[in-house]
Amino acid sequence: MDQRRFIAFLLVSMGAMLLFNRFFPALQPPAPGPVAAADGKAPAKEGEKADQPAPKAGDSGTAKDLAEKPAANIAALPAVAAASAPAQLVTLGSLDMNSDYRMLVTLTSAGAAIYRAEMASSRFRDQHDWSGYLGALELKDVPGGVQVQVVGAGTPAASATADGKPAPLESGDVITGIGKPQITAVKNAPEFDSMLAQTEPGQDLVLQVRHGDGDPQPRTLRLVRRPLSVLRPEAENYALRGAPLPANFVDPPSFLTTITSLNDAPLQKDDAQKLAGLLESGSWELADHDESSATFRRTLPELKLEITKRYKLARAKPEERDNPNFPAYDLQLEIELHNTSDAKQAVAYRLDGPTGMPLEGWWYARKISQSWGGGGLRDVAVRFAGSAELSINDSQIAKGKVAPMGDGQALAYAGVDGQYFSAMLLPQIAALDDVWFETTEAVVVGPTPEPRDVAYTNVTSRMTRKSIELAPDAKFVDKYRVFIGPKRPELLAEYYPANNPDYSLRDILYYGWFGPVARAMLFILHIFYRVVGNYGVAILMLTILVRMCMFPISFKQTQNMARIQALKPEMDRINEKYKDELQKKSQATQDLYRKNKINPVAGCLPMFLQLPIFMGLYRALMVDVELRQSPFFGESIRWCSNLAAPDMLWNWSSVMPEMVTKSQGIFGLGPYLNIFPLITVGLFLVTQQMTMPAPSNDQAAMQQKMMKYMTLFMGLMFYKVASGLCLYFIASSLWGIAERKLLPKPATSNAMAPVGGSIGGSRRSNGGNSNGSSNGRSGSKKPKTGKKK
Repeated sequence: MDQRRFIAFLLVSMGAMLLFNRFFPALQPPAPGPVAAADGKAPAKEGEKADQPAPKAGDSGTAKDLAEKPAANIAALPAVAAASAPAQLVTLGSLDMNSDYRMLVTLTSAGAAIYRAEMASSRFRDQHDWSGYLGALELKDVPGGVQVQVVGAGTPAASATADGKPAPLESGDVITGIGKPQITAVKNAPEFDSMLAQTEPGQDLVLQVRHGDGDPQPRTLRLVRRPLSVLRPEAENYALRGAPLPANFVDPPSFLTTITSLNDAPLQKDDAQKLAGLLESGSWELADHDESSATFRRTLPELKLEITKRYKLARAKPEERDNPNFPAYDLQLEIELHNTSDAKQAVAYRLDGPTGMPLEGWWYARKISQSWGGGGLRDVAVRFAGSAELSINDSQIAKGKVAPMGDGQALAYAGVDGQYFSAMLLPQIAALDDVWFETTEAVVVGPTPEPRDVAYTNVTSRMTRKSIELAPDAKFVDKYRVFIGPKRPELLAEYYPANNPDYSLRDILYYGWFGPVARAMLFILHIFYRVVGNYGVAILMLTILVRMCMFPISFKQTQNMARIQALKPEMDRINEKYKDELQKKSQATQDLYRKNKINPVAGCLPMFLQLPIFMGLYRALMVDVELRQSPFFGESIRWCSNLAAPDMLWNWSSVMPEMVTKSQGIFGLGPYLNIFPLITVGLFLVTQQMTMPAPSNDQAAMQQKMMKYMTLFMGLMFYKVASGLCLYFIASSLWGIAERKLLPKPATSNAMAPVGGSIGGSRRSNGGNSNGSSNGRSGSKKPKTGKKK
């Protein structure tokens, strides 16, 4: 096989590997099996069918057939009254990077749930919205303007001034206009958001604010870059990708709770749905609140039951503020059941996990996952005692192909796993044999998207608690640790259940088949980053290191190619003599290479050696949160501001058709023009032209054209890859071109010809041509057209 075919084979192989890796990243690990009982015997296997559809948020009970169990006689109980208190929003923590908090959490009394969770660190900013940010005020339309519902600590709204004095915005204030002395009236929240979208971080903004019954007064505040909301209302994710809200859209917050059974009997379906509506949508009483904690209470006198939910946000120690791996990215969640009757009761509740994880990079991002078919942007991750971590693709959840899990097993953690951030709930079990839940499920939140949009499905975990026995006037408390933060290996290793580090959240980090290479790449990149302080420069340094290590091989490759080009006259004679005998032609070619000590495979060796490096760097950019939001030129420049994303030079949505901008299919390139992939493919073509000899016949010319087409096809696949990966290829290609241009080439002489100067042992006469050419063609020139002699 000659070098042309080897290069063609290599390109096809790389394309096939990229396609396979893109759509089929890894095999799914075995489903969690039952944990052995204390007597050494395994418990009975779960009886659910594998094709049982997963329930949606708001459905009653678990996915098991509730009809198999006797239903509680709810008809004998009084109807549960709806809460009369209005819903309100409160916050925990701060966005101030100099505070002890790692995040700002907004809670809602509607369901006593988490409404939003924003990262405080400047390393975790929103990568889509670059307009000015004054805080998530959750504005509501009122006559004369928009009303502020909540103001979080550390936001620009909390630092507003009036006449140079502090005058922070407060809940209940009404924003009536923007500007001074010229004022633009604010009519509704969408209009205000549109005006705010025209601003920039660092800009001073004047708002006309009416406090109480007074007249509007100017408030000045300085806008900042929008922080990343790891948990957010799902409506914002629809707006992010320009999708309309579906009919009957519901947007439940995170960590909702309802009752599923009373006195060891599940509730009837209609009654369970009514009760879930009251507990998951109705307003709870805000019993207590300060900057780091909040307590919500819901009294159910008809059921002789009181439910309390407490949230407490972790704080970093003052001496640990600058330690990014200090475990302060969590809240403690407590669920307390109080039996207010004078009789014994048994109660079981259901707890949903996080919802509304961001669809960051919806048009380009690829998440590494252990599940078959690849990972979605939001997958459900669970782990049970005695089993490996299991990642469940959101598309599979949307199709209803996930059965309930964990029958007889203790749950270590469950939640939603994104590309760079996760939200996980860890039950504070006493030991790994402490089984709290009947089942753990992966469910769809809200309506199921259209088939083409299943990759954007909003999913969550759902845990159904075992029945809890409550004596008269007794209380029972379950405690959970809720992690919401970046997927840093050292940070994730700090979160584990039952004091067992073997079950830490670090297992949700998955690099795929090239994991060891990816970790090695990250280790080197982080060392270079500590030296230069720029991951783009660190990637260039990594490229130089790789090419220097391969220099002896690439130098031999250059020499090898020169020898092959010098043998072109002999190759032409072989092709002509054995044009109808492929086996003899192949044998003669191999003999020619062997006699001249040429290894045709050696020319492809550098490419094969770089393949694991390419795949490792590709995986590193897709997994390591440190490379996210790392700019090549600086944070003030939007272009190439995130090495883990395409370079995004220009938003061409206004001039390109929707089939291109929506990023679906091979021609769905996304809403931006990226130039790094174009430069990469251009350099691939230049290198290809330099390495391939001139075609000796029509078949060879056709092969070279096919290779160029294959390279262009690969360019479509490369169009949405991370700019950091393109940077590596650009630097590597330029190094290779410089090697071929600057390194001395070995002399081409008759010494390259086989001993005896002939094929088959005798020299063929060629008109006395002393340079070994045949048919009047020189080894360094293209064949002339004309009649054959």
